[in-house]
Amino acid sequence: MARRYEDLRAAVLGGVDRGSRHGWAVLARSGMAAWIKAVAPITVPLPAVRHEPSAPVAVAGELVEVLARMAWTAAGGCRSG
Repeated sequence: MARRYEDLRAAVLGGVDRGSRHGWAVLARSGMAAWIKAVAPITVPLPAVRHEPSAPVAVAGELVEVLARMAWTAAGGCRSG
């Protein structure tokens, strides 16, 4: 809700569509409580977030090496002659 209010405020102060997309008329005519009631049921799509793996191959390779060394040490290591 705070984000929506800040969007409205920025639109009004910045002259962008005079806040009409953000409910400025409701806020100006009927007040904050009416504005909250009017905008609360409106769903706002969240921006798509792209999650890119951060070097999965390098991490996997290091993990395999660490686990192999732990297993080798637990098994007694190399016992030569």
